[in-house]
Amino acid sequence: MSDPRQHEKYEQYEGGSSEAERKVFEELAQRIVRIQRINQDTGRLPGPDRAFHAKTTLAVDNARVRFHTDLPLSLREGFVQPGAEYPALVRYSNAAGVPAADAAQDLRGIAVRIVVGDDERHDLLMLNIPASHAANAREFVEFAEVMAGASGTAQVAYRFLVKLPRAVGRPAATRMRKTLQKAVARKIGSLSQERYWSQAPILWGDAGPVQYQLRPNPGGLPAPKPDRSDRDRLRTEFAARLRERDVVYELCLQRFVDEATTPVENASVEWPEDVAPPVPVATLTIPRQDLDSNEAVAVTRRIEQLVFTPWRTTDAFRPLGNLNRSRDAAYGASSARRLGQE
Repeated sequence: MSDPRQHEKYEQYEGGSSEAERKVFEELAQRIVRIQRINQDTGRLPGPDRAFHAKTTLAVDNARVRFHTDLPLSLREGFVQPGAEYPALVRYSNAAGVPAADAAQDLRGIAVRIVVGDDERHDLLMLNIPASHAANAREFVEFAEVMAGASGTAQVAYRFLVKLPRAVGRPAATRMRKTLQKAVARKIGSLSQERYWSQAPILWGDAGPVQYQLRPNPGGLPAPKPDRSDRDRLRTEFAARLRERDVVYELCLQRFVDEATTPVENASVEWPEDVAPPVPVATLTIPRQDLDSNEAVAVTRRIEQLVFTPWRTTDAFRPLGNLNRSRDAAYGASSARRLGQE
């Protein structure tokens, strides 16, 4: 059994202690709620939505995660055992806090909930970019506040070039702008062919910190030319693909090497694959189905009401790093408002 305090070997708390950092995160969480209100007003939404990842592209509750039979001994921990298979829920989303057409430039997210049993579930949250634009929770919230409610090319550019440097400093603002501009400039034909990264690490028992990623199974068909008049074109393409065949990803882990090249606290640094090569550990399979059936539509609506958080896990798989630690307070505050629990 892994040491429940093993995470302390890798983490550095803001303010020098978990108690001091928790106060910082509580204040940041309230700022997230204010951003949520701005997004609600900007989008003219009838009620509060997620502060981020507001638009569900599609969701299913009949996926399966199966761990490889040749799973390395050092990575076997808890529910992660050779050949073990579990049901999973999957939610795809656009990253913005205001629902928009799939043609809009944006990051794309995937949330996977592995259902081990009635009392054990593990949420894996990923984006289609290997490192975060924000190094830590403060930068993340500062950026979100600056960009909240922005619309139109001129307004977005002004906030990126003028307001953001004032909030986080010019070096950080430049890094954020370059990271995001590169990411959203790519044309996405199919969510099934995207690669997704955790960006922040989690503990993997005695193996220490890892970052995880999903990469599409080789041999997937390329996406057809998109219908630019379709507001939900990513869902439309995925639904057409899923009517014909399963969609399969490989779950891979990158292992911590050292703080210089694979940092735990700085989420803006990409873990280089030549130093920390991805190790395949499992497959995620979304089975062939009709996403337009009444049953599938009802499933999507149900999953839209769920709260996904990296903190839905066990001590052996504890989230690590400043950005992950902040999510415990931030997700709780945002979800309470969205679900009417304030």
